[in-house]
Amino acid sequence: MKALSFLGTGKYEVVTYSWEGKECTTHLFPEAVAQIFEPEEVVVFVTREAMATENFLELRRRLGEVMRPVEIPLGRSEQELWEVFDRVVQAVREGEEILLDITHAFRSLPLVVFAAAAYLRRAKRVEIERIVYGAFDARDASGRVPIFDLTLLLDLLDWLNGVEVFQRHGDATILAGKLDETQRRARKERISNDLPEKLQKVGKALGDLSDALHLSRPLDVMRHANRLLPLLDEALEEIKRWSLPFAVVMEEVRREVQNLAYPKPENLDAENLRRQLELILYCLRKGLIVQEVTLAREWLVSWTVLGRGGQASWLSREERQTAEKALGAALKRKMGEPVQPPEWYDALPRVAELASTWSSVSELRNNLAHCAMNENPPSVSTIKTQAQEVPHHLQALLGNAPEGVLYGLRVRIDLRELYGDTAKLEELPTYLERVKSLAGEGKDVFLTGQAPVWLYVAVTHALHGKARRLYYTAPAVGEVLIFDHSAE
Repeated sequence: MKALSFLGTGKYEVVTYSWEGKECTTHLFPEAVAQIFEPEEVVVFVTREAMATENFLELRRRLGEVMRPVEIPLGRSEQELWEVFDRVVQAVREGEEILLDITHAFRSLPLVVFAAAAYLRRAKRVEIERIVYGAFDARDASGRVPIFDLTLLLDLLDWLNGVEVFQRHGDATILAGKLDETQRRARKERISNDLPEKLQKVGKALGDLSDALHLSRPLDVMRHANRLLPLLDEALEEIKRWSLPFAVVMEEVRREVQNLAYPKPENLDAENLRRQLELILYCLRKGLIVQEVTLAREWLVSWTVLGRGGQASWLSREERQTAEKALGAALKRKMGEPVQPPEWYDALPRVAELASTWSSVSELRNNLAHCAMNENPPSVSTIKTQAQEVPHHLQALLGNAPEGVLYGLRVRIDLRELYGDTAKLEELPTYLERVKSLAGEGKDVFLTGQAPVWLYVAVTHALHGKARRLYYTAPAVGEVLIFDHSAE
């Protein structure tokens, strides 16, 4: 470990510096750093004036070869402050572990040191072991001076950076990492008897939400947002105690997440479309234009699929291609081509506006997808202006969203995977709980796999009222419908 310290021209008083049972009596704090923390090298930043003092000569005698002096300017101008910053940075090699001492740093130098520390961590992957300060004003009656650990102030910069990145861009990578790191460190160092247990879960949920958002996965966004909200409530006290910077913005996070959460994202209805539109607006606010436009195109397909209705899964390739072909035909008709969309399409509300919106959004999506790798692509400012207009068109269509609900997800449950070598009747309650968890609510469930008849019968009974449709499927017979509650 390398220590970075400072020495001025002041008259320092002899005191006993104390740190976790270790002590050093001296008037020169860099000496206490050398004795208490035992670095391999102590780099002491000094001005030319400080080099001419007895302080410097005495410190050099006491530390010997461990000490390496680096001259710095007084820091009386912006240029000199940048010189101090540069010399601190240049004194550290990539990947080193360092301790920063700001005890004898004068005037604005502590701020420069903190800025340099933040830079070193990012640019040179330096490990900041500690930032220490010999708190002379906090000495006790016997003259012992405590050494304060100020590393948390640097940690605060990371928290604030994570908060800012999440607020601006919806990227929770830094916040998720800080929550995970906080819980791990607290439990490793046994900082208190009341250790955090839920911070990692909140971090994982935030990370999952962020990943789904940046990968344009609206159903996953709704699902993860719905899972995150109760986790925030459960972890509130831990967050306030261990992650205060996150606690400050937690209510804002909650408000944004509430608009995205939906407990049944696989069910397509007007409310599902509204939540997806909230996600589209969220992406626009965060500057995620590619995601916004990609989601908007799929939103129009989903709106059309809902209007068409039917019994098939609204997420099936066939259903979505049918809707896309109808939208394409309507657009060609609008442009004067002798093409007619299917009758069910013309029965939808606002078909002319739907075709126009499909045209503009599809063209915008194509421009983004081809990365301007063509002749005369639209300018970036044009793309951004067009992206701003997209939600207004979708909002108009949402007001005339078709009624009804379509179900999207198919769940395949292999009963053979519920047990080991042999299915045991006494473990039936465990099997059924597992099946109900896998089946969820209102989905089409397909049972398969080698299992005793009594297990198939029990599972069928358990899924009444939970599954929308229940099928048995096997290569020899295909898909056999057991029951259908979709019309109830």
